[in-house]
Amino acid sequence: MSNKGNIVPSPNRLVHEPARLAILTVLSSCASADFIFLLGVTGLSKGNLSVQLTNLEQAGLVAIDKEIVEKKMRTTVRLSKRGLGEIDQYWKTMDAIRARMENQKSRLQPGAGRTGLRTPRLSPEIAN
Repeated sequence: MSNKGNIVPSPNRLVHEPARLAILTVLSSCASADFIFLLGVTGLSKGNLSVQLTNLEQAGLVAIDKEIVEKKMRTTVRLSKRGLGEIDQYWKTMDAIRARMENQKSRLQPGAGRTGLRTPRLSPEIAN
């Protein structure tokens, strides 16, 4: 008997880490973002954002462009095709996990709604 149907999908650990997930989620909603924007929207420190962007770039999930604008370095980040695919697959995996848990909940608790609370039933002695 195979347990393959009982295995919960596992999200990509590179994407699942909170700081990287925040960065990838922001980038998936725009063509590109500069470092300062990502700093503000993710709430990460400069050092942490820089480290996470380097990790994502090394993994091929983002492309980083640097240019000098008005004597200041501007760092712009965008999702690569691979990054777009990875974040899309991540959300599909999370949807699959959520659906599986909802299915498990409904099988374990007949009559359970989305809240997971079972409708109380009175025993025959109390009901009469």
